[in-house]
Amino acid sequence: MRKRARLARIKKGGYHGFNSNDFISRMPDDILICIISRLPLKEAATTSNLSTRWRYLWCQTYCLDFDANEKLDKIAVDSKLRVGERPKYINWVNRVTRQHKGPTIDDLRICFDLDKTSKGAIDKWIEFAISKRVQKLELDLLENGEMLRQTQRNYVFPFKIFDRSCGLTAKRPSLTFPKTVSVKETEIKSLKSLFLKCVNVSEDTLAKLLINCPALQQLSIHGSGDLVNVKVSGKSLVLKYFEIVFCFGVKSIEITDANLESFSYLGPGIAIKLNNLPRLDEISIGEGYSGFENNVFGQISCCISHLQILTLDIYRPEENIKFLCFPELPKLKQLILKVGAWDDDSLLEFTSLAKACPKLQRFVIQLIWMSPAKRRRKIRQVAKHPHKHLQLVEIVGYYGRTSDVELAVYFIENAVSLRKIIIDPRYQVLERTPIGNDQLKKEKAARSCAKKQIEPKTPQGVELVIL
Repeated sequence: MRKRARLARIKKGGYHGFNSNDFISRMPDDILICIISRLPLKEAATTSNLSTRWRYLWCQTYCLDFDANEKLDKIAVDSKLRVGERPKYINWVNRVTRQHKGPTIDDLRICFDLDKTSKGAIDKWIEFAISKRVQKLELDLLENGEMLRQTQRNYVFPFKIFDRSCGLTAKRPSLTFPKTVSVKETEIKSLKSLFLKCVNVSEDTLAKLLINCPALQQLSIHGSGDLVNVKVSGKSLVLKYFEIVFCFGVKSIEITDANLESFSYLGPGIAIKLNNLPRLDEISIGEGYSGFENNVFGQISCCISHLQILTLDIYRPEENIKFLCFPELPKLKQLILKVGAWDDDSLLEFTSLAKACPKLQRFVIQLIWMSPAKRRRKIRQVAKHPHKHLQLVEIVGYYGRTSDVELAVYFIENAVSLRKIIIDPRYQVLERTPIGNDQLKKEKAARSCAKKQIEPKTPQGVELVIL
């Protein structure tokens, strides 16, 4: 009864929030659709209840983000829920895509635990997105929202879309790809960003994507089982961001003569060849346990002279890291290290890498807690080295170990331009498991340790932030 009365007031213009004279009601539909497109999808759909005019506006939203994090959290706790939740998610996406009336969409994001058994539905969603001239397409099909599944169960990206797309056939740019690519295929001209997780992509499909998506600037492939030898080459490509993560079948990556600006690789040690990439100024790389075991600096040597941002994943730092000789990175401004925190192993050895970056402005170390035991030992010190341009230091996963303290103290004493230190003691894990009370207590204790250990040593003029 109350709902009917409220709707009646809206229709008569008597509802003070949505009468015909209010500011929002005077806006044209295009602006209202733009506003609705910024809302989460389920909230956007509820605007249909506001008035007759609003009833179908949400059906023209530019952004279709089918986020289901709450459901995925529940499935992570009880995997049996997956059986019932999958068809509900598929029906939700099907219902919304059928109702959509807008001529175009900017973004389509699918985020749920789906595999090749849902091929029919996913194929239709991709065709829908292409027919709406989508600019950003994301298929995040990770198991439980976090875990990689066996690749033979992955959904396979359909290369047939190049025969059904709405774009017109155009003259091909001069690119280097396998001979199996047909020049008669149609282009997907609108697509600028493509993110694929737990989606199998073959080398032939990758080539088709690059040659038939002339506007493609971002490409991320996560957990594909079909890639082996990855090759990207061609000055005509507009691809700026390229990422390969946990594609364990990959044996080599070769990127040459391209306009790439950012490259990321995470997985086993492989052969990586980078050549003639003058715009490549950001690299994120993690190979094997140490990150250094496969001559990583030799692999990226072509861009060391102009690299500005470098991220290294180092799961298990080598004990002899102090004997490694790092090349100078003359233009590097940001150095991000993701390091496995084992026992109370000293982190001071990583300062030698910071010393190789004379223009460094931001240093970040993210500690992934493996077995962060505390040992009673004196704080070590290394030779002083002035970091003239370093302004920001972040220690993420701070636990209060001696190794944590001595690293913070090193930068306090040597970063002559230091403005801020950020200490983040929150638990750094990859799983979607909820954090228990014990862990929250440890984080609280780590905050207390940081306050006692670092605050007295922080000089005036330097901001200490403990999250």
